[in-house]
Amino acid sequence: MAWALALILFWPPVLWASLQLDVGRLQLPGVSAHGVTLSLDGPTGSIRIAELAVAGRQWRSVRLDCPRLRLDAGRVDCRDARIGGVPELADARLDLAFSTATRTGQVIARFAGGGRLVASLRPGETIGASLTQLPLALAARVVPDLVRWQPLGTVSGHARLAGGRLEAELRLADGGLADTAGTHAAEALAGQVQLKATRRDGSWHWQTDLTWTAGGVFWDPVFVPPGVSLRASGQLDAHRLGIDDLHIQAPGVEAVTGRAQIDRVARRLVEADVSVRRADLAVVVPQFALPVLAPAQAERWQVAGWADAAIAWRDGRLHATELTLDQAGFAYLGQRFRVGPLSGRLPWHRADARAGRLTVDGLHWQKLDFQPFALDVAVDRGVVSVGPARLPVLDGAIIIDTLTLAQTDTDWRGEGSFFMEPVSMRALTAALDLPEMAGTLSASMPGLVVTPRRIGLDGALILALFDGYVQATGLEVVEPFGLLPRLRATVVAEHLDLAQLTETFSFGAVSGFIDLSLAGLQMAAWRPLRFEATVRSTPGDYPRRISQRAVEHITALGGAGASAAIQRSFLQFFNDFGYREIGLVCRLTNGVCQMQGLEGAGAESAPFTIVRGGGIPALNVIGYNRRVDWEELIARVKAAVASDAAPVIK
Repeated sequence: MAWALALILFWPPVLWASLQLDVGRLQLPGVSAHGVTLSLDGPTGSIRIAELAVAGRQWRSVRLDCPRLRLDAGRVDCRDARIGGVPELADARLDLAFSTATRTGQVIARFAGGGRLVASLRPGETIGASLTQLPLALAARVVPDLVRWQPLGTVSGHARLAGGRLEAELRLADGGLADTAGTHAAEALAGQVQLKATRRDGSWHWQTDLTWTAGGVFWDPVFVPPGVSLRASGQLDAHRLGIDDLHIQAPGVEAVTGRAQIDRVARRLVEADVSVRRADLAVVVPQFALPVLAPAQAERWQVAGWADAAIAWRDGRLHATELTLDQAGFAYLGQRFRVGPLSGRLPWHRADARAGRLTVDGLHWQKLDFQPFALDVAVDRGVVSVGPARLPVLDGAIIIDTLTLAQTDTDWRGEGSFFMEPVSMRALTAALDLPEMAGTLSASMPGLVVTPRRIGLDGALILALFDGYVQATGLEVVEPFGLLPRLRATVVAEHLDLAQLTETFSFGAVSGFIDLSLAGLQMAAWRPLRFEATVRSTPGDYPRRISQRAVEHITALGGAGASAAIQRSFLQFFNDFGYREIGLVCRLTNGVCQMQGLEGAGAESAPFTIVRGGGIPALNVIGYNRRVDWEELIARVKAAVASDAAPVIK
């Protein structure tokens, strides 16, 4: 009641000794108080308020204790006051001043640590506020959900509300936040925000400018640097936040524009349209894409080129996207694998399939260069399908029969089926820095499955080479892009031409054919851990000859003490020999190769036959050591192949 307040203010000071007055209700611009009781006791006083509302916020059982109170000619001055029932001001010291004559007033709140808030009421129902190094932690008192983020830093600036018009300018210094797990954090943040809003037709029409100038944000696994500016405008009411015009500038992006509608009650994005223009892939992909898609290999990739993107959100769900690439390029492990430049567009729509196309002007692996090719792409909801395509390489081509990429609940997954048209082995081995091989190579690779953590074949990999074929089943590479890739497979080869094979690896000259099996192969970091390898002469009637140099190399496989024996010593002057069959088994476990010959298993000290002679002159190669260290065996073979020394024949 105004009369009660006036009575207090103009009551002669000599009569203040002790007074209590129930005011009931007090109404000021932007302030409403119910159940107001004033108590005076000499120069001190207190005010109790059952319900207090300021700028839309409400509190109950509020108490203001004023140890230094002055009432004089319609003016109230209260110094060093404490307030209870308002958590936001729990540790603040307040100075209050109010004049009933001019209807003006001021509240100064001083916080621990030096923060200061000055709020003033001016004629014409104008409310102003000035903030000086106000701790950001106080925001957690206003918005309890912020408590778990442990906000840090200070805010300075000013705000003004007059006749339904709000203007504010705030500056953040040394800002920071962190969750308890440490997976989301920010530190040393600095920036400023300007806000203008006008209330009409029951809603606020607003516009804002925000600049982020320092500090960084880590949102596991992405780190976002400063240098971001935002300009936006829209409407705000009790139910919705509308963003009509959004414009963002950030490092590596020419512009981000958009609009959105947000349901404030359900806290849900209802609809939105966002456009990204001229994104620099060399900046954006390492910062935002690689930490999510391939965090362990992020340092191994190099990216270049430009991209545009458009995103549409409808009815609370992703509705459509479109990605346009311009001269994009990707390289892995220092140019060992390169793609690009490539250009084209990839659209996606929630309701139906969309067609896209990519033009690839370059694809390089090691020294293998593909000719330009194009890929027709169909995007149907969460699945990207690549149509049949021919990728020319050397004098042949790799044919994509089927290829799909899909996003799963936990990662992405690729599936495909490929085959290779015959390619010259001489050209292929030269491009891959392998020993020169004769003949041609063709391949079939059905059922290929690729994820960031696994490459596997549901079918069989079949290679045609050395006039025979090699088949791999159960092929699987775990952590292929990690520091310790692990491979498992079972390999079978039949009818490999020994003449081509030994010529390729400078093994000496052997004519005939062999079959090979490699069961239970396990490798780590591309080094064998376990397998059982079996080599046998292919059954059939064909010439079988072996040179002295090949004898030396085969003898090395028998380990220390292995020897070659011929029928008569004078036949050592022959350049090559006849043989009836070749057979060797190596069972690798714990770095040791358990050897067997044509006779199969035997006693530890029993000799075993690697080559059984036949024809004239005939030759036998005998091994005596059934346990051979794997590293020593490889070193022995390498030394024998590299040496031009004549074999020792007994």
